[in-house]
Amino acid sequence: MCATWRMSEGSTYFAYLQSEDRQYGPEGNVRVVTTPYCEWEGKKMMIGSSWKTTGCEECSCTDSGLSCSGSGIYMVPDHCLLVVDENCQTDVVDADDPFSPCGMPQFHRGK
Repeated sequence: MCATWRMSEGSTYFAYLQSEDRQYGPEGNVRVVTTPYCEWEGKKMMIGSSWKTTGCEECSCTDSGLSCSGSGIYMVPDHCLLVVDENCQTDVVDADDPFSPCGMPQFHRGK
């Protein structure tokens, strides 16, 4: 069994549901339909949808509202860099050679 420990601090964002009213039918016989949605970056997201942002946050829109969470801040030694790839995988590498591992056994590739 192998255990590792990385110092990191997560982040979470929450926003309440918004709603939009639409009117159907002629004047005097109007039907109003209220549609709830989550607003994310100016877009209206349907309840039940989920997505991952380019900033590696995972978001979902539920009956409770919009919730996004991410890995937050990582603490790595000064001689190392944290690389986040296009799949949101993290890798701690040597600051002078970003193709080489950091050299610290407790730091390894993770999600």
